[in-house]
Amino acid sequence: MKSYRKLRALARNLLIGLEARVVRSSEKSLEGMKGKIVDETLNTLVLQTKNGEKRIAKDKVVVEISFPEGTYTFSGKEIKQRPDERLKKLWRKIR
Repeated sequence: MKSYRKLRALARNLLIGLEARVVRSSEKSLEGMKGKIVDETLNTLVLQTKNGEKRIAKDKVVVEISFPEGTYTFSGKEIKQRPDERLKKLWRKIR
């Protein structure tokens, strides 16, 4: 049931503007980094942190994203798509 809610939250919201925290990363210096997502591409997330903008490769991290419906954890590979493609694909899954 939780995975359905997770997919639904992802399908209903754009990631830009949401708070995110890096839970795990192949680069240890990124772990614990948190901030607001200000941009997203196919392969990266850009977080606005206290120390400025940081570009993070999606396939190297596990991120916790706070949606209005709740907070969910995603591997970067789960969200490694362009925002518009992800929305179309997820919407078909949950309908």
